[in-house]
Amino acid sequence: MPAINPQTILVALVVICTLSILTSLNQVDAQTNENNARIVAAGGGNSTSPLTIFVPYNIEIKAGESVTWNNPTPVAEPHSVTFMKDSKYFPAFVAPFQVPNSTEFQSLDPNSNAEPLIVPAPGESPQTKNVVTVNARAFIPVVLDSSGKNVTYLPPNSNYTMDGTESYVNSGWLWPEGQAPPDGPPITKFTVKFEKPGTYSYVCNVHPWMTGKVIVK
Repeated sequence: MPAINPQTILVALVVICTLSILTSLNQVDAQTNENNARIVAAGGGNSTSPLTIFVPYNIEIKAGESVTWNNPTPVAEPHSVTFMKDSKYFPAFVAPFQVPNSTEFQSLDPNSNAEPLIVPAPGESPQTKNVVTVNARAFIPVVLDSSGKNVTYLPPNSNYTMDGTESYVNSGWLWPEGQAPPDGPPITKFTVKFEKPGTYSYVCNVHPWMTGKVIVK
């Protein structure tokens, strides 16, 4: 009988334990809030080992019901709830924009240690320059319609009704209560009402391996 490699046993135990933990997390019954919306936790864990998982990561509801996501992580670790019809809509955190070369940028806080990132424009055009900025569609609540062209920005902590035709729906970065950065919107929750049956897959745009599903019956 061939000898069993101890490393093989260790790997097998880790895989079994991981699958067991994930299964138990998915079997957690989602609670409801005061508006009767089912609650899904985006993240969690503790200050030394924050989780990058939705709990539960699969949830079943009936058409017309709502789901609310919040972030119970005890440290300032953001997550998002991002629905996309195509991977091309995955939002970069920063993006270059072209502006007239005469454009001047002035910080709202003259005492801050900040300035915009200017990069050479293609062809070194004397009329334009490229400035790299944060991408609003990654950080704040936004919806792109079925065409992917019409944009609607939502207020922080939005309640949105999804009809299933949207190309992109994003919660913005969800922060634990009281831990949003001072210069950013204090987004701590996101609620979606699902009107039509179907399976709605979503991802965290901060941690792309962090995924979940809403199954609407």
